[in-house]
Amino acid sequence: MKKKSLFDIAMEQKNRKKLEDENVVVTKKNSKILIAIEIIGKILKVIFYIVICILLTIGTTVLANSELREQLMNIVNLNL
Repeated sequence: MKKKSLFDIAMEQKNRKKLEDENVVVTKKNSKILIAIEIIGKILKVIFYIVICILLTIGTTVLANSELREQLMNIVNLNL
């Protein structure tokens, strides 16, 4: 097998670099509607997590405090 000369190696590298430079990169263009939907989705997620945290806090407080537990039971019984 014939050894490659420095010139051949340099030409291969040059050709490889040309091919890499000619490659086309396709990027996804987001429309304004998609961006708005993503923002609204993120806001709704944050609101959902805040509501869950508030409900968990209220629930643990009611379970820990007997007076609040009785008041909650009275409120539930009145609505039924």
